[in-house]
Amino acid sequence: MVEPRLEGKIAVVTGGGTGLGRALVLALAERGADVAFSFHASARGADETAAAVRAAGRRTWTSRADARRPGEISDFVERAAAELGGVDLLLNNVGVFRKAALAELTEEVLDEAFAVNVKAAVMASRAAAPHMRRRGGGSIVNVASLGGLRPWPSYLAYCATKAALVMATECLALALAPEIRVNAVAPGIMEPPGASEKVRAKIPQRRFGTLAEVVETIVFLAAGGGYTTGEVIRVDGGRALR
Repeated sequence: MVEPRLEGKIAVVTGGGTGLGRALVLALAERGADVAFSFHASARGADETAAAVRAAGRRTWTSRADARRPGEISDFVERAAAELGGVDLLLNNVGVFRKAALAELTEEVLDEAFAVNVKAAVMASRAAAPHMRRRGGGSIVNVASLGGLRPWPSYLAYCATKAALVMATECLALALAPEIRVNAVAPGIMEPPGASEKVRAKIPQRRFGTLAEVVETIVFLAAGGGYTTGEVIRVDGGRALR
């Protein structure tokens, strides 16, 4: 896979202070993009991420935004565009992952999952689209999940909302074509603490994935997959096949 270069591009990442979001922000900056990113509770992590972007010689802007209130995500995108001068790439990474089978499921858990995992991505995309069109087009990548493609009964709200995000990806791809491409990545099981050999054995590649592998796929879809839109790419070592 040819590594795309992103000089002159402006990327916006939701949930970029820690974890996969931080890795994505840094990868975009290392490839030449200026990056705005939101965070919620991880102010220290956001400061460290922003410092790393500046150390890479790129511009950055960050702001707290609560994805449980999708209006805050829309406002963040608008402010990011104003601060950095536009939007070329939008990476909808923010999400919530709570264990709750049907017997334990509450309306609050379900509402939170829909707000964070679906509404925030849709509203951020709506806010970013006009800015992308003004710059000649753009690309949106949603972080879905293997849980949106196959049922995990103990994570009902999570699976239902990630499945909704997959369908939203396809709808957005049609709604925003031809200027803007919209795709999604569905990560499988990343290396979890205390992972058992039994879990590993269910993965055809016999290993867990890494953040770097997910980031590589997201960056390809965002900047290198010029004729790809409306797709969901699994990064799961083949787990969905079993």
